[in-house]
Amino acid sequence: MSNNTDNGYRSNIVYSMLDADKTVEFDTIVEILNKCFGKNYKGFQRAFIVLENKGTAFWSPKFGFNKKETRWKNKLEDDGNTIIEEDSDGKIGLSDIVNSNIRVTFTCLNGKYRFLGVYKFDEKNSEPNSRIFRRIYKVIDLAPYSLEKEMSNLTIEIQEAKKIPVEVLRRQAEEESRSQADRRSYEGMVYIRNSKVAAYTKVRAAGICQLCGQPAPFNDKDGEPFLENHHLVWLSRGGTDTIDNTVALCPNCHRKMHILDLQEDVDKLIRIAKGLD
Repeated sequence: MSNNTDNGYRSNIVYSMLDADKTVEFDTIVEILNKCFGKNYKGFQRAFIVLENKGTAFWSPKFGFNKKETRWKNKLEDDGNTIIEEDSDGKIGLSDIVNSNIRVTFTCLNGKYRFLGVYKFDEKNSEPNSRIFRRIYKVIDLAPYSLEKEMSNLTIEIQEAKKIPVEVLRRQAEEESRSQADRRSYEGMVYIRNSKVAAYTKVRAAGICQLCGQPAPFNDKDGEPFLENHHLVWLSRGGTDTIDNTVALCPNCHRKMHILDLQEDVDKLIRIAKGLD
């Protein structure tokens, strides 16, 4: 799976959901935090971090099947629904639970990290040095952590790219169009667009919807005509994030393309994207 780091941007692939019953593996904690929680870490070793959502934490506890000796004596019950967290030094207490009573939990097996589920602190049955967590979900929607932040980053990158002279921007977009990120089939995968391609597509449209030919219906908060990028061959169907597969549409036409996807409209937009009209 390509990280697409050569162009200086974040990974091209992030996850919008995870399911404990599906085999999705990560090589490192850094990969989990960057691809699932919208972080941008270069290196990170800690197995616990409080996330931005109040009361929620990322957690990768070491269980008995991990050979490395540690003060933490954690146990995962056979059904996977209960985790018992113990501290041999007797220091954990309960004071930090207010910031981490919900834990998005991963475990490392044979050098690979896998999602276990979302666990909640069982206050009634826990003691200060023996804390119990019960699994409440096997599926998690990661969009509040990752997708919104990634899309916000993309918006900033597009604004920066628009400051580049148009011919330079076109050349950079063409160069990056030749190098596409790898894809793997998984229902929780989201493709974050290349900012240079997205920026050039909007500059090329000059504020005019490339399907209906009408001006953008309004300006965004930065005063730019609001148009949305559309891939003629959808990314979910194997399309590429390239300038000859991308057009800028008003929201109404964009919705039309995703609902009707009329061949006559597709043909028209292909000619425009390829510079034939």
